[in-house]
Amino acid sequence: MRTITPTYVRLLNMINALRQMSPLNQLSADETVMLDALIVIWHERGPVTVSEIMNNGQFGSQSTAYRRIIALSEKGFVDLRIDSADRRVKFVDPTEIAHRYMKELGGFLGQLKTVGSAP
Repeated sequence: MRTITPTYVRLLNMINALRQMSPLNQLSADETVMLDALIVIWHERGPVTVSEIMNNGQFGSQSTAYRRIIALSEKGFVDLRIDSADRRVKFVDPTEIAHRYMKELGGFLGQLKTVGSAP
């Protein structure tokens, strides 16, 4: 059996502890996967539309993806914003709760860097 690095185990423990905190503990595993994927999309290219998410096979069928978006919205992690130029288009935007989650996760990663760089 290969040895798992202590830093990786520490990261997993920190992420698990963060996800046990309210309101993150309300999310299903699938909703957490979608939220994490949305965070990457928001970071890499900015706003994302509902239809882009629904057409991304990573989240299951279109109806499953839509249900997960609605669940994230109802739980306060995303807002649905109608495009002012084309009212048929809806964007999925992070809420303050999602921003706090990103900030907390970034703080955990900062702690790991500090611990990992010690002699």
